[in-house]
Amino acid sequence: MRFSSIVILPVALAGLVAAGPIAEKRASFTLQNGKDAQALNSKFASLSANSKCTSGENACIGGAFAQCVNGKFVTTPCSGGLTCVALPLVNSAGTSVTCDTEADAADRIARTGATGGLRGRDLESRASFTLQNGRDAQALNRKFQTLNANSPCQSGENACVNGAFAQCANGKFVTFPCNTGLTCFALPLVLSPGTSLVCDTQADAAARIAATGAGGLFGRDLEERAAKAPAACKAKKREDFTERSEDVPLVRRIAQTDLGAVAQSWQNLCLKSGGDTQTGDPCVKLAGINGINALLANADPCAQQENADAMIDFAKSRGIKNKAALIANAVSYAKHPRNALNINGVVPSTPFCQKAPRNAELKGLSHAQLKGVDPGLFGAPNIDIFSFGEPGSCPFGKKPDTKTCTCK
Repeated sequence: MRFSSIVILPVALAGLVAAGPIAEKRASFTLQNGKDAQALNSKFASLSANSKCTSGENACIGGAFAQCVNGKFVTTPCSGGLTCVALPLVNSAGTSVTCDTEADAADRIARTGATGGLRGRDLESRASFTLQNGRDAQALNRKFQTLNANSPCQSGENACVNGAFAQCANGKFVTFPCNTGLTCFALPLVLSPGTSLVCDTQADAAARIAATGAGGLFGRDLEERAAKAPAACKAKKREDFTERSEDVPLVRRIAQTDLGAVAQSWQNLCLKSGGDTQTGDPCVKLAGINGINALLANADPCAQQENADAMIDFAKSRGIKNKAALIANAVSYAKHPRNALNINGVVPSTPFCQKAPRNAELKGLSHAQLKGVDPGLFGAPNIDIFSFGEPGSCPFGKKPDTKTCTCK
């Protein structure tokens, strides 16, 4: 029996919330939704692909989305950097199961008033050494940024050098690269004072340090980052520009309500295209899986363009009857904004892809920026914040003018 991932489309979109700044407004069911999501995440941690299930049941297994088919779980992996989690609904009672970053999922649950993170662990049980562990990890990560393979060291010393785990032997660092997609970081221990060096995703490492109360990976404060924004960008503040203030609610993230419609529009055109909709499952994969994941704040800067290229590749394949409509849809998708997340008090613009598209129809196109993002700072949960003027602050082929805060 062939299992189609088409069922994931509505599920993956259920956690998306209204566009615009998200304020703290709780309905009568909000807290219970958070607790129910925690209970599900705790349950999912005990499941395996061989666990018993009821047909139609959705779950998360080993970080992948899972659906029960004929009494057995069939799993569909999330995109890189994402994991499957249960999240509380916002506008009604209940929960949804979707792919998200651990940091954003924990934030959504915390805003319901439910304490204890993803699985309901009591935050009050945070040990006396927890915060210091986070700060110590930040200090090490800052130190590691200054090291290279030729830096002096003491035998037996461990470090992270250029993203690789490194150990000092005879006064010289010997490096051991992490697996693809992972980077070496100092992380806080959970059950005792101290830190450890491990290979991890940047998003997960940042979430672990943030959970100690210390902030981000390197402990850089907001003032230090904000000072890097060019003066012209600061002068471009708009009415919708969001910055940290003690007098206004903290903006958690800027999301969009139309992502479901974006995915559905491609799927509808694809299903009636007359092309090969079985190989690679393009009608679903390019819509509700890769398509949506590429529009999230923590997506790779080129993921959206690569998905749009794949859409056009399909539009040009054999047997297609609605080529023009499919290409127009891909072009519209390529220009769609990506979600933006609050990172330690800043909602940065999302970085631009720095390589040319494969298809001529996408030449010169780039994703738009959402209203409310900082025009002078760029970054994401998996990308350190950087200022306008650095690579990634303008679309491919354009150069930043820091005097006017424009791309030319």
